[in-house]
Amino acid sequence: MLNNRNRGRLSRFGRRFMQRRESCPCASGDCLSLTDLPSGEKAIITCNKHLLIIERGLYQGMTLTMHRNDSDEPNVIVAVGDARYVLDRRIAREIRVKIV
Repeated sequence: MLNNRNRGRLSRFGRRFMQRRESCPCASGDCLSLTDLPSGEKAIITCNKHLLIIERGLYQGMTLTMHRNDSDEPNVIVAVGDARYVLDRRIAREIRVKIV
């Protein structure tokens, strides 16, 4: 645990230290994680904090379709426009969506 004296010393190292867990701005129960979206459903992304996934086209406000979401598989397959993406469940759990 870092005390206040050491926080100033480590501030030059960037975002690796002292990261805040930001919650979703949606009201409770309005959105769900991408892993909870059933197959064949369309949804709009409400929260996504992963820069790599945002660069692929899965940014806030984008409509996606869940193609395959089997609980025994380690990945989920989603479609955004003409593109299909295979996402790891750990990353998909942190992406929040709202069903259309």
